[in-house]
Amino acid sequence: MWVYIALGAMWGGIIGGWLVPMIRQRITCEIYEACGLGSFLTIFILSHGRVLEQLNILPMRIVGLVILAIGVSFVISAFTALKRKGKPETGWENTTVMISSDIFRVVRHPLYLGTAVSATGAAFIYQSIPSTILGVVSVFCCWMASKKEDEFNTEKFGQGYKEYAEKIPMWNAFKGLRNRG
Repeated sequence: MWVYIALGAMWGGIIGGWLVPMIRQRITCEIYEACGLGSFLTIFILSHGRVLEQLNILPMRIVGLVILAIGVSFVISAFTALKRKGKPETGWENTTVMISSDIFRVVRHPLYLGTAVSATGAAFIYQSIPSTILGVVSVFCCWMASKKEDEFNTEKFGQGYKEYAEKIPMWNAFKGLRNRG
């Protein structure tokens, strides 16, 4: 029973506290990210509530933990850079300055990439059909959020962002690392 209460509370918070304001402001990238993050967190809640019938293939779980750790490192790096260098007006993500250093020198959207990679890791850890479906939904929503964020940032930062987007890949961290050298 607690699983359904937790899911209801989480999605209620996402819808009421995040989606509704973003819909009113017509910030499409945030709407996709809220759905992607919600799908990702649903995997954890359902899996820990033992609602899902799971496989137990240990090598896949280990790979999933590594993938999850990589995703979380992207998210933490992005949060740190946004808070330190973005000069946010409110919160941590309403930046007034375009960031092109730290993790943003490797990929343009490390938060969305980190969430997508983490969702993939979670699907490997909690091996079930619903986890896989939720993982795919999360990756898709994060991808769409990245595409819409490019439009939003181009509008916000203008030509400077267009030039940045031409140099830095959206999600390809390997290419971004190679470009740095």
